[in-house]
Amino acid sequence: MIDTILKESWAYWGIFLLFGMPLALLISSELMHRLKDRGSIFYGITAVIRNLLIPIVFVYLLTEHVLELDSESTFVKITATALWIILIHASLKFINTLVFSEVLPSEIRDKIPKLLVDFVRIFLVLLGVAFVMSYVWGADLGSLLAALGVGSVVLGLALQDVLGGLFSGLALISSRPFIVNDWIKVGDTEGRVISIDWRAVSLETRENDVVTIPNSVLAKEKFENYLRPNVYHMERVGFDISFDDPPTKVKKLFLEATKATEGILDHPPAVADLISYDEFSIHYEVRYFIDNYDRQPAIRDDFISRIWYANRREGITFPTRAHEIYTFKGEEIANTTPTAEQTLKRLKDLAVLDLNTEDLHKIATHSFVETYGEGECMAWKGTISKNFFIILKGRAIEKTVDEEGILRIGRTLKRGDFFGVAGMIRKQPHHTNIVADGDIEVISIESNTMRNILQLNPQVAQCLESIAESRNQLT
Repeated sequence: MIDTILKESWAYWGIFLLFGMPLALLISSELMHRLKDRGSIFYGITAVIRNLLIPIVFVYLLTEHVLELDSESTFVKITATALWIILIHASLKFINTLVFSEVLPSEIRDKIPKLLVDFVRIFLVLLGVAFVMSYVWGADLGSLLAALGVGSVVLGLALQDVLGGLFSGLALISSRPFIVNDWIKVGDTEGRVISIDWRAVSLETRENDVVTIPNSVLAKEKFENYLRPNVYHMERVGFDISFDDPPTKVKKLFLEATKATEGILDHPPAVADLISYDEFSIHYEVRYFIDNYDRQPAIRDDFISRIWYANRREGITFPTRAHEIYTFKGEEIANTTPTAEQTLKRLKDLAVLDLNTEDLHKIATHSFVETYGEGECMAWKGTISKNFFIILKGRAIEKTVDEEGILRIGRTLKRGDFFGVAGMIRKQPHHTNIVADGDIEVISIESNTMRNILQLNPQVAQCLESIAESRNQLT
């Protein structure tokens, strides 16, 4: 009798299900627990397989191959339909796990538009529905498509605006003019792309507002992408400068300011051009490149601020506005520029140089009071300063970048501290950058004058070198 039973195919299926079903549940349960303990992203898909897919496969195989129910019976068709629905659900969950998790590298994951994922989901669902209707229920897909064709015409007319956005979204995906995290400008709206879906593109502006632009509008509108075809973006900044200042001097100052501004690239190099002679001024334009558009306003602000301080130090003037009546107040202007006597008094108050009044007066007549803005570098590592500096007001910080590219912060210099000794006495370069920490005023003394005075006072030179050496050892 056993031999007779074993000759039946349903017996083999029965044995397979009898042992296979518990084994599959045991393995999947153990896998679920391990993935849950590790916090794996695949825990969800494993749970679907364990709790839904394995039981429905068991029921389907039991009815189809063990009980051998008629494949045309409603119960078998319902079971097969449920099986395919769960398979589609598991497939979509697997795609979600791959695309929206850390399985794929971020540079690849961020480039996959959400709209494309939505269409893959819809395609899989429609494919599954068609298969179930044809294979399980025996529906004539040709007749069904014909009926749907008539209905789709009516539906298309009613939803033409929605479908227009849908196909515009498809066009955006195929041409890929921008991706998520790109900075674009559409009309007067500028923002970072945060999502692309079947209906619209959402931008996050610098004011942290979200602007939603329909795809149908984008398809007809001209827009700029600041990160394509590469991340280099050119900025244009215009300045109006007085006729009294030589263009060569002005353009040199502009280019030095671009080199000193963090975020402005050395390559491609910045360019400063004289554009036109206007009624009251000469108009210049500075063009520079950046590769981080997120920081564009901050970089522009830093650069323009540096121009003001550099102009102030070099005596370059901005013109008065057209039709503005300006009363020249010579006495007031003269009072803003320290005299030699005022500088002499400041040098005595600082008590940095142990010299007699005559030598201090010589130094005062060959010195200037200069103002630097926050972040400006007053002395560059590897360069030899032409002047000797004493801090009059404010603070400066020693900064340097080591061989590994890590920024190192050194001492903080304050009122009465000085720098430029090694360059003045031994013509040695600076071992670090000296950067202004906020607005700072310094007395800048010509090195030749200072060197001549120190030759007559070697004890002062030794004292300055000793102080500078001890400070360097502390860093």
